[in-house]
Amino acid sequence: MGLADKAQEILQGFDPKKDSPNNSNQNLPDGEYDMVLNSVTHKVSERTGTEWVSLECEVIAGELSGRKEFVGMFFGTGSEFVTNKAIKSIAQAASVFEIELTNEDWEDEHTLVEGLQPAIGSQFLLKVVSTPNKKEPTNPYRNFDFIGYEDDGEDSEVDGESP
Repeated sequence: MGLADKAQEILQGFDPKKDSPNNSNQNLPDGEYDMVLNSVTHKVSERTGTEWVSLECEVIAGELSGRKEFVGMFFGTGSEFVTNKAIKSIAQAASVFEIELTNEDWEDEHTLVEGLQPAIGSQFLLKVVSTPNKKEPTNPYRNFDFIGYEDDGEDSEVDGESP
């Protein structure tokens, strides 16, 4: 793809008089997406010291194929609600990725990241739901559910015959 083609694609819907080029990391709209897990990393904010585990997920089907979503599970924010939600989200993701996290994996963010490394390349469904943020209405909360592909439980048939 040449520069002109890329510019035409990127500038579609962009109003240079109203829109900021710094808001280019657009989140996926609410919905359910076929995803692949590209990476799992431990992040630390230099400004606040907040730590989180970041899952880089990429859409693998549909018109948004190739778009990425960075799902952050935050620890040490001072909010018990946020920490509890992060723990449950990681447990849900690990279950979908068929990873059994040990007590040692739960030691800290570094060990969680190590414990989740075998999940890289896993495919799954990600349900994205936004909820209002009273303090910052223009920045809604993003909620994620990790969903495994369902096995229908039936034996497959080829040419009408059972295996």
